[in-house]
Parts: sequence; C-alpha cells; structure tokens
Amino acid sequence: MTALIGKKFENGVFIMADKRITYRGTENFSDDEKKVIALNQNVIFAFAGVKNIIDICMEELKIFSLGTNSIEEIEAQSQRLFRNSLEMFQKLYPEQDYATVYLLAGFTADGIPRVTYFSSDDAFQKSHPLDFFYKTFPNTEMMYLRNYLINEVDATRTDLNYFIIQFSSAIRQINNEKVSKTAYSIFLTQNGLFEIDIDEDGIIKIVQMNLDS
Repeated sequence: MTALIGKKFENGVFIMADKRITYRGTENFSDDEKKVIALNQNVIFAFAGVKNIIDICMEELKIFSLGTNSIEEIEAQSQRLFRNSLEMFQKLYPEQDYATVYLLAGFTADGIPRVTYFSSDDAFQKSHPLDFFYKTFPNTEMMYLRNYLINEVDATRTDLNYFIIQFSSAIRQINNEKVSKTAYSIFLTQNGLFEIDIDEDGIIKIVQMNLDS
C-alpha cells in the first residue's frame, strides 16, 4: 500500500512516498513504484490507495498537463478524470475496496505554491488545501505516523535535507509488510524539479529532473 508525506515550503513543495506496490488479489509486490509523478515542470502528482483507479486515466492526465501550466486547470481536469475512473472501477469490481487519495502540487499564476488533496470518499469532487500532510494505507499506521511527525519533526524548519531525513526515517520505521523501507520523492521549485531516492539504509540520491529528455 502506501505511506505518503509532504510539506509546502515558501518556494516549493516536497512530497515523499514509499515504493512498495502490492498486486491486488495476490501476495506479490515490488519495491520500484514511483508514487510521486511530475506531470510537467510546474505540477506534481502523488497517490495512495488503489493503483488501478489511478492507472485508468493517468496517461490522459499527463497528456492534458503537457498542454497547460495552470494548476487550477489540471485540478479540474483531474477531478473529471478520476471521478470517471472510480465509477469504472466500481462497476468492474463492485465487491472491492476503492479507498484512494491523490495530491496535486504546483504554482499558481502569481508564483505561490499550492497543494490540494482529493479523496474517493466524495468521488474526488471536493478539494482540500494542505500545508503539511501525511496519509497511510493501511489506515492502521496513521496513528504511528501522526505521532512520529508531531513528536520528532519540527515543521517550522525550512531546510530540505532535514525533511528528507525525517520523512524517510518515519517511513522506514513503519512495521507493515505493505510499506517498503525505500522511498522516492520530488521537490518542486521555481528553479526546476529534483527527484530524491532513499534506499533501505537511508542513503540519499538527489538528481535534477529533465522532462524533455
């Protein structure tokens, strides 16, 4: 499943998630899933929950996002697409759980960072602005993550490296077979996108992203 954590800074947005994906209906999993995705140079997307719902229309959202830098337009399009995706999933798998959330982060036209949260609880039709945020599936791990972030993390800090270390440490300490010890994140800034990989030993690798290559 997923552990997802993020923070809005004055000049950007940082979102991290574990890398484990469990194949529905089986005990199989892989630890190479990037649950934080750059849609374009101005907007990033992250999800937790049922990957099938996300996959149904993810490519269409990516294509749409390449034609606009407006975070508001991308939010509105995502709500239409994922509402339809959820309805399709519910028709195909009426007995299966569909709890899913996603985040969109970007810059408004006046350069202000913006993070918005959407949930399958209301078919992705309500938007919720966020500053400091976290979510786990399974929900049984939410209390642990909440307590760790409250007790161990100083949310007023502004240095990125501090949050890379603290967030990845929080993920590694989740004792659930559906959450990996590895993590992947993207830092969105006005000066570009940076992807950060953290292995199970906490070793950090940072690379500037080039979406044109």
